[in-house]
Amino acid sequence: MRHGVIWLWAIVLALMAYGAQAADCGGEVLCEMEDGFYHAKVPATTGPHPAVIFLHGYGGRGAGIIENRGLVSALNDRGYAVIAPQGIPRRPGDKGGTWNSRVRDGLRDDVAWLAAVAEDAATRLDIDRERIVLAGFSAGGMMAWRVACDAPNSFDAYAPIAGLMWRPLPEQCVGPVRMLHTHGWSDPVVPLEGRTVNGSGLTQGDLFRGLRLLRAASGCSKDAPNSFARNGIYQHRRWSDCVPGSALEFALHPGGHSIPKGWSTLALDWFEALDP
Repeated sequence: MRHGVIWLWAIVLALMAYGAQAADCGGEVLCEMEDGFYHAKVPATTGPHPAVIFLHGYGGRGAGIIENRGLVSALNDRGYAVIAPQGIPRRPGDKGGTWNSRVRDGLRDDVAWLAAVAEDAATRLDIDRERIVLAGFSAGGMMAWRVACDAPNSFDAYAPIAGLMWRPLPEQCVGPVRMLHTHGWSDPVVPLEGRTVNGSGLTQGDLFRGLRLLRAASGCSKDAPNSFARNGIYQHRRWSDCVPGSALEFALHPGGHSIPKGWSTLALDWFEALDP
C-alpha cells in the first residue's frame, strides 16, 4: 500500500512539473506544434496578456531571442508576453533557421504558420489574441513585412526592424495595416535601398517603395508624411491621413544593422497609443 502511495505521488509530481513547463515554454522547454515550435516567456501578472511575437534573424533561433534578457525583460516588465517562433532549417540538421518570406513553394507556409502560433499561444499561455504585435529583426523583419502585406489582419500591428520585402515587390498589398518600421541609417547588411545578397541574384527591396505600397493599401491621401518628430536617437515620419484603423510610421536611427537601444519602449509606446 505504501509503495502504491509513493508511485501515485510520483505521478502527480511529474504531471505538475510537466504542466509548469508547458505553461512557461521558456528556455529549453518548447511549445511544440505541427510543422514547428516556439519558445515563450510570459510575465508573472494575471492574463490574458498582450504579446510580441518576435522573429529571429537569418540563421537564428527562437531560444536565442528568449535568452536576450534585455529585450525580453523590457517587454515582460510592461506586461507583454514574448513569443519566439523557430524558423525553418536552412539545411538538414541545422539548428539555425530562416523564414519563407519570398513565397517559395515546398517550404512551410509561414504566413499561415505564424497565425497558427498566435492561436496556439492564446490557448496555451493565456494570450490576448486581439493584442499581438508581430515584430522581427533582419530576416525576421522581412517575414513581418510579408505578413503585413499579404495578410494584415493576422495580427493587430507590425513592428519590423532592419528588414525589407524582396524584389520583385508585389504590385499591391492587401489592405490597411498598422506598422512601425525601424531602420538604421548606416545599415550595411540591409540598406534602406536594399542590395543583392552575396551575388546570389536575390535582391532586397527598397524601403520607400514598400512604404508606398502600404500607403496605397491603407488609403493614405498623399505620399508625403503628415508629421516629423524626434525622440531620443530616433527620427520619425508619420502618415496619419489614412483610413481609420490604419497607422504607418517610420523610425530612423543613426546606427547600423542591430536592434537599437530603447526599441522595446519605442514599439510599445507606439502600439499602446493606437486606437483600439
